[in-house]
Amino acid sequence: MGYTVCFANNKGGVGKTTTAVSVGQAWAKMGKKVLFVDLDSQANLTSMLSTLEPDQHEFTIRDAFLDKDNFHIENIEQNIDLVPSELSLSNFDRDTAAVTGREYLLADLLRGVKDKYDFIIIDCPPALGLITYNALIASDHLVMVSTADGLSYSGMVMIANLYSDVRSNARLNKDIKLTGVVITRYEKNRLSDMYIQKVKDELGQAFIEPIVPKATKITQAGSFHQNIYDYDPEGKATKAYFEIAQKLALRILPDE
Repeated sequence: MGYTVCFANNKGGVGKTTTAVSVGQAWAKMGKKVLFVDLDSQANLTSMLSTLEPDQHEFTIRDAFLDKDNFHIENIEQNIDLVPSELSLSNFDRDTAAVTGREYLLADLLRGVKDKYDFIIIDCPPALGLITYNALIASDHLVMVSTADGLSYSGMVMIANLYSDVRSNARLNKDIKLTGVVITRYEKNRLSDMYIQKVKDELGQAFIEPIVPKATKITQAGSFHQNIYDYDPEGKATKAYFEIAQKLALRILPDE
C-alpha cells in the first residue's frame, strides 16, 4: 500500500508547490510511482506538471468531488500521474454544502487508487478551509513548508494547530504524522537564521536539512513545465531538494 503525503502552509508564496513537485519528481527518479493531487484552485501544481492550461483538462479534482465517477488520473511522464485542478475548485464549500461527510470526500476518492502508487502527494491551498481539512484526513504524513520569516512561520503554526485537531480526534485521522518541515528560498541574514533556529527548537525532530536556497532556475523550471533534475541538475537548490526527498522517503519507508 502506498503512502499519502500532504504539503501545506496557511501562507502562500513559501515554495510549497515547488517543494511538493520537486520531492515527487525525485521520488519518481528513484523508481517510485507517484500520483500528484492538486487541491489548490490556483492550479500552480497542475501548470508546473502539465502543458495544458488548467481549464483545458477534461476532468479535474472538482469534478471528482461532485461525482466520484469523474475521478480521472492523467499520466504526465514515467512514474508520474496527476489529478489536476482549476479555478472552479474555489467554489468547493458552496458546491458541497449539502453533502454529508464532505470532510471525507478526498479520503474516499484516494482509497480506491492508493495501492497503485508508492506515494500520493497532495498540494494543499494556502488556507485552513475544508479542502485542507480533507487533505489532512486523507493523509498518512504532513510536510510543512515555510520560508524563514515571521508571516510564513505563523502560517505554519496555523497548519500545525489544524493537524493537532485532526490527529486528536479518533474519528478523523489519529494516525497522521508530522514527518517533515522544509525551509525554502533561503537567503542568509540575521532574521532568517533566527526563524530557522526557532523552527529547530520547536519542531526539531520534524525539521529536515538541507535548507533550500533561493534559486531563479527552480522557478523557471516550473514555468517551462520542466523537471528540475533535467533543467538544472547541478543547481544547489536542485541537489537540496533531492536530498530532502531521500530523507523524507527514509522517514516514510524506514525499511528501505
